[in-house]
Amino acid sequence: MTWPFENDTSAITKKLAKKSLQSEKRRNLMVVIAVALAAFLICFTGIVSTSLTQMQRNQVVDTYEAVWMGVEENDIETLKGLPEFERVGGYYMLGEELSEQGYHASYVYCDAQMMEITKAQMELLEGRVPEKANEVVVSEYFLSTYGNNAKIGDTVTLDTESFHGDYIVTGIMDSVNEKEANTCAIILSKAALTEWNKFDPAGYRAYVHFKNSDQLGEELITSYCREIAEEYQLPMPKMNSKYFAYASKSFDFALMAGVIALVLIGGYIVIQSIFRISINDKIQSYGQLRTIGATPKQIKRIVKNEGRKLGSIGILIGTVLGVCGGFLLFPKGFNAVSYAVMVSLTLISGWIMVSISIRKPVKIAAGISPIEAVRFTPAQKDIRSRKKNIKLNPVSMGIANFKRDRKKTISIVASLSIGGILLMVVSSIVLVRSPEQIARLYFPDSDYKIYLQDLSEEMLVKGNPLNEELKQEVLSVDGVTDIIVARQSLHTSIKTDANQNSGICDTLTDQNYAMVEAALTEGTMPTDSHSIVIHDQIVAYFEDMGVGSTVDGKQSIPVTISGVFSTSKMPVIFGHGRAHTDGSVFFAPKDLFYELYPEITTFDYSWSIVSNPKKAETVKAELKNIVAEHSNLALDEIDTAIAAEKSQNSAAFGSMQVLSWLVFLFGVINLINTTLSNQMSRKQENSVLRSIGLTQKQLCKMNICEGLCYAFFATLAILIVGFPISIVASREISIATFGGNVVPYQFPVLEMGLFILVLFGME
Repeated sequence: MTWPFENDTSAITKKLAKKSLQSEKRRNLMVVIAVALAAFLICFTGIVSTSLTQMQRNQVVDTYEAVWMGVEENDIETLKGLPEFERVGGYYMLGEELSEQGYHASYVYCDAQMMEITKAQMELLEGRVPEKANEVVVSEYFLSTYGNNAKIGDTVTLDTESFHGDYIVTGIMDSVNEKEANTCAIILSKAALTEWNKFDPAGYRAYVHFKNSDQLGEELITSYCREIAEEYQLPMPKMNSKYFAYASKSFDFALMAGVIALVLIGGYIVIQSIFRISINDKIQSYGQLRTIGATPKQIKRIVKNEGRKLGSIGILIGTVLGVCGGFLLFPKGFNAVSYAVMVSLTLISGWIMVSISIRKPVKIAAGISPIEAVRFTPAQKDIRSRKKNIKLNPVSMGIANFKRDRKKTISIVASLSIGGILLMVVSSIVLVRSPEQIARLYFPDSDYKIYLQDLSEEMLVKGNPLNEELKQEVLSVDGVTDIIVARQSLHTSIKTDANQNSGICDTLTDQNYAMVEAALTEGTMPTDSHSIVIHDQIVAYFEDMGVGSTVDGKQSIPVTISGVFSTSKMPVIFGHGRAHTDGSVFFAPKDLFYELYPEITTFDYSWSIVSNPKKAETVKAELKNIVAEHSNLALDEIDTAIAAEKSQNSAAFGSMQVLSWLVFLFGVINLINTTLSNQMSRKQENSVLRSIGLTQKQLCKMNICEGLCYAFFATLAILIVGFPISIVASREISIATFGGNVVPYQFPVLEMGLFILVLFGME
């Protein structure tokens, strides 16, 4: 503000600032790059985070909130007539069959409303659902690979056990992860379903979507579903947990705040260092301005104008690049409000960073008197006194330079290490979310699983194919080293006077007992053969199925619920196939199994096949042949799980990788700026050393020795500070991503190795 009695010199200070900018192009470029990178990281991180949240919300909104399993067709029609529901879809999963051409055909039936509900996973690109027995809907991948590029109305040939012959294509749907898994989804008509020899009238699923679901909470929707189930004598439906997790999910600013804080610290150190060196070089120019009458306030304005103009250019460039990069990666996650908030946050954060960074250099420039400017040298304050004589050589002089100004040394080490700490944290989080890590949760001890497709009592009574004969056949495969019985299970149900729930019950074994005990949230482990533990979600839905309750099993034999467990506390996620929907809901002692089902000889449900990685192709081919010979067996592969995860979350994983390498670039730019600024501050001092006989080779050796000291202590700081932070961050991301499961921490060897190599190489 200019008072009435003051002369308005703003035009003069602006011209002087402009001339100063024109004279220091190298400094200008370094500042703009540093600010632009900082603004880009802040904006890009915010845009990516909000876009991913928006995409997750888009996947569940207007789909379904609950699913009734094991219902009949007339039950679906009843649900369609209820006024609470906007849409009810009928679905029937027939299972997978091996084709003579080598692909796995996954047969399902779903009506038109179901196609609308599952549009996020199974989108009908063109055509209609089949109506006649010889009509099908197939995927683009099937048509291009096995269907001779047929179009709607053309005929394709199916050659599996249950469905073979010519079928007319009535619709084409999007193919998701089919190429990687070599599995083709095929939608059949109701006519073909009812003619199927394994058709069960009570095998339908009903997916429901409530009217005004965005205004209803989870408790209200669950209450409605319970009342409907009781009124129409239906089983209690399973609620869509993803819907309730993402439909009303708000953006978590904690991660954003952490990124902003780290980026601002790094940018502050580098920008301040650049401006301080620049002011030291031009201190005599400022002294001349003071001599001809410039006031400290006017000097401040000159330096501030320089900083703000460069900062504005950098912030604008970084923000535009961040918005463009985020939109190109996730166009489906665009949200105008979120974008506006992130842009505003970036502009404000960048402006604060620049303003704080130039504050100290501005004070230095304004505080120099004309006389001081003439004799000014950039000597360091508070230099540590040398207590003993040292033998002078390039190495000792380099170490002495490193030790002589503790404040400056800490500043340089902090500047060098901030990028490395950021890189370690982000890269560690990327590794946590890697498809390989996620898939390994389902395959803790092998790369292959053989499991039963039908786990009913009737099937096990007829004869479980997972027997000793099959075990010897699998062990004879070249490359198979061991077979681990992963699960012993049975599909069963328990009931009280008012409620009933069914699901897969696993036996308690020496292998899983400790894991289940650690996952207990209430009660204790079974103390006798007539006690069980149940899933915490069942307790949440049924008030009469808590700890201490007595429920009836088969033949109305009473069993007591001794404990409640949560799968979020288990290090392994149970489940097979692409959907992993066959997890355990009960655990019971093995003696209870044999008491209730004495006619069943073995309850093996899933085998983990341990094999030699060098013979993976041979093992895979032989296991597929063995499974194809048994209609009730299926093969689960870790490669399929990895491919599915890459397909579903490739955008999120890719964006995190991009972010990690951008952080790497941010660290390298800061490294270059800091190193150059440090050397430029020594120009006069180095000239004096050369004048008294120090050779160029010795000067180079001295500077290298000093630089290696900075690099060494920066590396120590990165490991001491960044390692604990990355472990904590990885753990929290793992818990949030995998429903409470903590995946093992992986050190980002590649990223940190490259950064440290560049750090020492640059110095």
